[in-house]
Amino acid sequence: MQIECDVLVVGAGPAGSSAARSAALNGAKTIFIDKKREIGNPVKCAEGIGKYLFPYLPFKIPRDQLIWRIDGMFFWADDISIEREGSPWNGYSVDRKRFDKWLAENAVDAGAKLFTNTELVDLILDEENNVKKAIAKRENHFLEIIPKVVVAADGSESTVLKLLDLYHPKEGDLAEVYSWEMKNLDLYKPNFEQIFCGEFAPNGYAYIFPKSKDVANVGVGGIYLKKDIKDYFEEFLEIDPVRKQVKNAEYVVEKSKKAVWNDLTDKWVYRNVLLTGDAANQNLKPFVEGILPSIICGDVAGITVSEKTKKTLEKDYIDNVEKILGGHFQNSKRVQDNIWKFFTKKIKEENLLIFFDVISNRNLIED
Repeated sequence: MQIECDVLVVGAGPAGSSAARSAALNGAKTIFIDKKREIGNPVKCAEGIGKYLFPYLPFKIPRDQLIWRIDGMFFWADDISIEREGSPWNGYSVDRKRFDKWLAENAVDAGAKLFTNTELVDLILDEENNVKKAIAKRENHFLEIIPKVVVAADGSESTVLKLLDLYHPKEGDLAEVYSWEMKNLDLYKPNFEQIFCGEFAPNGYAYIFPKSKDVANVGVGGIYLKKDIKDYFEEFLEIDPVRKQVKNAEYVVEKSKKAVWNDLTDKWVYRNVLLTGDAANQNLKPFVEGILPSIICGDVAGITVSEKTKKTLEKDYIDNVEKILGGHFQNSKRVQDNIWKFFTKKIKEENLLIFFDVISNRNLIED
């Protein structure tokens, strides 16, 4: 089966569905594919979103998608705790199964055609290294898709980048995250997200992100690990402020993943291929906050590729993202660089310095 289209979007997560929606709304014949049989499942995410990013969204998120209100954040390091409430620390938790399906439905309603259970297996390039054909496997047959532009929105382990021989992450580029949704918790301030730093989270942090009064995503993530991530997780559960909350916990579902910490590649645009979401490292540090930035950048990607101006594709995309989120990405990079200095210099008070740096830089959002 052969299909021609203006835009092929690979991946139907927040970035991909947002890109497919805006491309279709702007008149491009759009196809988006995802290897999952069911959009949004399995969930590999802590499921928190920051309210401070709402003004940049291309559409309003309905109330029924915002399943739990977050009033602030609690930070703990070396037995010292800090709390911050209100903007820019407040937000919501979402249910990624429902949320991702809603985003994909929006794209379909806008005119994009969705193929689930469809895995990209090959990209055929022309003499100028533009993608001229994509081969995807669906059930027991293959689809040949002839796109003018490809949007790679397929995450931290991007198949598009692998097929273009652009995927060569170095040690430290991807953080390993081990996470579980737990229920029957005795949460400290159920409307606060909790962040923890210590030896249980080397070069990273641990978290408790509530989804209800007694349900939360609990995880630990880091880079340059010296032992199994599960061992760090067990150590985290044993520190005093956490042990009290999880003593009667029941494990519901695992949500582990690899999270992008450093750039996977040096550009966002390669000929007629444009990267968005995690494939482009479009998350905000230090919490690797990616859901809303992916929607925002995905929307910009869809608008850009719908114009089908390959000569200005890279400039237009970068300029438009910069106009919307440039300040946030710059702040994110500054925090990331400072945190890395604390880790590499092995400063005794590194965990406390990280929190003070995060808090001072996060407050710049409101300035």
